Amino acid sequence: MSKRKLNRRQQWRIQKIQDERLARAEKKQKNVINETKSLDDTLHYGIVVSHFGATLDIEDNSSHLLIRCALRQNIQSLVCGDKIVWQKLSNIPEGEQVQGVVTAFEQRSSVLARPDFSGQMKAVAANIDQLFIITSPIPELNEGLIDRYIVAAELSHIKPILILNKIDTLSPKQREILEQRIKIYHDIHYPIIYTSAKNQYGMDELLQQLAGKTSVFVGQSGVGKSSLINSLLPDAHIKEGEVSVATHKGTHTTSVSRLYHLHQAIKGFSKHNTSLIDSPGVREFGLWDISKEDVIHGFIELQQATQNCYFRDCKHLNEPKCGLLKAIEEGDISTQRLSSYHRIIDSIDQ
Repeated sequence: MSKRKLNRRQQWRIQKIQDERLARAEKKQKNVINETKSLDDTLHYGIVVSHFGATLDIEDNSSHLLIRCALRQNIQSLVCGDKIVWQKLSNIPEGEQVQGVVTAFEQRSSVLARPDFSGQMKAVAANIDQLFIITSPIPELNEGLIDRYIVAAELSHIKPILILNKIDTLSPKQREILEQRIKIYHDIHYPIIYTSAKNQYGMDELLQQLAGKTSVFVGQSGVGKSSLINSLLPDAHIKEGEVSVATHKGTHTTSVSRLYHLHQAIKGFSKHNTSLIDSPGVREFGLWDISKEDVIHGFIELQQATQNCYFRDCKHLNEPKCGLLKAIEEGDISTQRLSSYHRIIDSIDQ
């Protein structure tokens, strides 16, 4: 059954409720700051590990303690991974959980965003080094979705890495077929890790790839993101979803973004240097706020071949002296990737 769409009035009512909740949270936050009257002059530095409405949980860089902070009103909404400056509150009312105020934040090196229910872009994680694209045999491997994730990562200057999870469910012949399908990404130098959260296969290789970086896992619901994270972070107790027998799609299990540190011993790295952001899962990953001209930069091998196109405005369909079509004829580029590029172009309404 397809998901029921909300009409305009229903969307307006939902937005009104959300706005009222936000206004109440902001009023409470303002009251906390006003009641304390003053801030400690000492500046502290930290990172956002989670957020709850108008308040944030900050990990202090020096003590590594978690501090509940309010957000100064002239600062934009912050997300997991944001690097911030905070100050302690003085004269904190008894029983008040908020201990400080975020007074500034550093410029983001990268940001992962997705649309909210009204279609507006909303950041979900910041300062990410790596985007792990989780796939699995069930739900069915979807190269088109993988390509959309890769384009989003490349355009955001985030390194994409592919994980084929649940390989314990495959026979040797089935694994051979899937490895052949995913080989096109290996051929263009994207790392591929084969894993099984169930029997811990590939987890050491995954840990080494995570070491010293801030990473985020993305993929269709049901591919095993939560299972992998629970294997890496057994104390996190992240709820795992199941794949529907009827739809072969997964159920969403993550509702709040959170930044975790990996506590396993990774040679040469402090546990505080290796972080994983668990963000809400999405069944489809769209590309918003980009032009058709931008898409080619997300297909690194196609973009390189376009340098040989005779016409500057070549559409790479049937134009003469097209560098892409020539590369296809010579076997240097996958026909599948070119088809995926055109599908994404056609889906952009600009």
